[in-house]
Amino acid sequence: MKNTYISIVLFAVLTVALFFLNYKFIDLCDEIVLNCDDIEVSLNDYDEESAYEKAVTLLELITDKADIPAIYLNHVDYDLLKNESLKLSLYIRGDDRAESLATLHALRSTAQHLKELQSPNLKNLL
Repeated sequence: MKNTYISIVLFAVLTVALFFLNYKFIDLCDEIVLNCDDIEVSLNDYDEESAYEKAVTLLELITDKADIPAIYLNHVDYDLLKNESLKLSLYIRGDDRAESLATLHALRSTAQHLKELQSPNLKNLL
Protein backbone atom coordinates (compact mmCIF):
# COMPACT_ATOMS: atom_id res chain seq x y z
CA MET A 1 0.00 0.00 0.00
CA LYS A 2 2.90 2.31 0.78
CA ASN A 3 4.32 1.82 -2.74
CA THR A 4 0.98 2.82 -4.25
CA TYR A 5 0.97 6.12 -2.39
CA ILE A 6 4.56 6.82 -3.36
CA SER A 7 3.78 6.09 -7.01
CA ILE A 8 0.73 8.36 -6.99
CA VAL A 9 2.65 11.20 -5.34
CA LEU A 10 5.55 10.86 -7.80
CA PHE A 11 3.13 10.85 -10.73
CA ALA A 12 1.41 13.98 -9.41
CA VAL A 13 4.75 15.75 -8.89
CA LEU A 14 5.89 14.80 -12.40
CA THR A 15 2.63 16.01 -13.94
CA VAL A 16 2.77 19.34 -12.12
CA ALA A 17 6.44 19.81 -13.06
CA LEU A 18 5.72 19.12 -16.73
CA PHE A 19 2.84 21.59 -16.83
CA PHE A 20 5.02 24.22 -15.13
CA LEU A 21 7.93 23.66 -17.54
CA ASN A 22 5.58 23.71 -20.51
CA TYR A 23 4.05 27.01 -19.38
CA LYS A 24 7.47 28.59 -18.83
CA PHE A 25 8.76 27.45 -22.22
CA ILE A 26 5.67 28.69 -24.08
CA ASP A 27 6.03 32.01 -22.25
CA LEU A 28 9.67 32.18 -23.36
CA CYS A 29 8.68 31.51 -26.99
CA ASP A 30 6.08 34.28 -26.77
CA GLU A 31 8.72 36.68 -25.44
CA ILE A 32 11.05 35.77 -28.30
CA VAL A 33 8.33 36.41 -30.89
CA LEU A 34 7.45 39.77 -29.30
CA ASN A 35 11.10 40.82 -29.23
CA CYS A 36 11.45 39.80 -32.88
CA ASP A 37 8.48 42.01 -33.72
CA ASP A 38 10.12 44.96 -31.93
CA ILE A 39 13.40 44.38 -33.76
CA GLU A 40 11.59 44.20 -37.09
CA VAL A 41 9.90 47.55 -36.42
CA SER A 42 13.30 49.08 -35.62
CA LEU A 43 14.84 47.63 -38.78
CA ASN A 44 11.96 48.88 -40.92
CA ASP A 45 12.48 52.36 -39.45
CA TYR A 46 16.22 52.09 -40.30
CA ASP A 47 17.11 52.43 -36.61
CA GLU A 48 20.00 49.95 -36.57
CA GLU A 49 21.35 51.05 -33.19
CA SER A 50 18.06 50.35 -31.42
CA ALA A 51 17.66 47.10 -33.36
CA TYR A 52 21.15 46.01 -32.30
CA GLU A 53 20.45 46.76 -28.63
CA LYS A 54 17.20 44.79 -28.83
CA ALA A 55 18.99 41.90 -30.57
CA VAL A 56 21.60 41.76 -27.82
CA THR A 57 18.81 41.84 -25.23
CA LEU A 58 17.11 38.98 -27.07
CA LEU A 59 20.34 36.97 -27.06
CA GLU A 60 20.73 37.59 -23.32
CA LEU A 61 17.11 36.52 -22.76
CA ILE A 62 17.63 33.27 -24.65
CA THR A 63 20.92 32.60 -22.86
CA ASP A 64 19.66 33.50 -19.37
CA LYS A 65 16.52 31.40 -19.59
CA ALA A 66 18.32 28.31 -20.91
CA ASP A 67 17.78 26.31 -17.72
CA ILE A 68 14.16 25.34 -18.43
CA PRO A 69 14.61 24.32 -22.07
CA ALA A 70 17.73 22.38 -21.12
CA ILE A 71 15.57 20.10 -18.98
CA TYR A 72 12.54 20.03 -21.18
CA LEU A 73 13.69 20.31 -24.79
CA ASN A 74 16.13 18.79 -27.25
CA HIS A 75 19.29 20.91 -26.96
CA VAL A 76 19.76 21.05 -30.74
CA ASP A 77 16.51 22.97 -31.14
CA TYR A 78 17.39 25.44 -28.41
CA ASP A 79 20.94 25.85 -29.75
CA LEU A 80 19.38 26.80 -33.09
CA LEU A 81 17.53 29.64 -31.33
CA LYS A 82 20.75 30.85 -29.71
CA ASN A 83 22.73 30.65 -32.96
CA GLU A 84 20.08 32.51 -34.95
CA SER A 85 19.92 35.21 -32.28
CA LEU A 86 23.70 35.59 -32.37
CA LYS A 87 23.69 35.80 -36.18
CA LEU A 88 20.94 38.41 -35.98
CA SER A 89 23.01 40.70 -33.78
CA LEU A 90 26.06 40.28 -36.03
CA TYR A 91 24.10 41.01 -39.21
CA ILE A 92 22.53 44.11 -37.67
CA ARG A 93 25.94 45.34 -36.50
CA GLY A 94 27.36 44.71 -39.98
CA ASP A 95 24.56 46.74 -41.61
CA ASP A 96 23.34 43.78 -43.67
CA ARG A 97 19.63 44.56 -43.67
CA ALA A 98 18.53 41.70 -45.95
CA GLU A 99 20.32 39.03 -43.90
CA SER A 100 19.09 40.66 -40.69
CA LEU A 101 15.48 40.40 -41.78
CA ALA A 102 15.95 36.84 -43.07
CA THR A 103 17.53 35.73 -39.81
CA LEU A 104 14.86 37.56 -37.83
CA HIS A 105 12.10 35.71 -39.67
CA ALA A 106 13.94 32.39 -39.22
CA LEU A 107 14.25 33.07 -35.48
CA ARG A 108 10.57 33.96 -35.17
CA SER A 109 9.55 30.91 -37.19
CA THR A 110 11.73 28.60 -35.09
CA ALA A 111 10.26 29.94 -31.84
CA GLN A 112 6.72 29.50 -33.15
CA HIS A 113 7.52 25.99 -34.38
CA LEU A 114 8.96 24.97 -31.00
CA LYS A 115 5.89 26.41 -29.31
CA GLU A 116 3.62 24.37 -31.59
CA LEU A 117 5.63 21.23 -30.86
CA GLN A 118 4.92 21.63 -27.15
CA SER A 119 1.15 21.82 -27.54
CA PRO A 120 -0.34 18.41 -26.82
CA ASN A 121 -2.34 17.14 -29.78
CA LEU A 122 -2.78 13.88 -31.65
CA LYS A 123 -0.14 14.76 -34.26
CA ASN A 124 2.52 15.34 -31.59
CA LEU A 125 1.61 12.22 -29.63
CA LEU A 126 1.85 9.86 -32.58
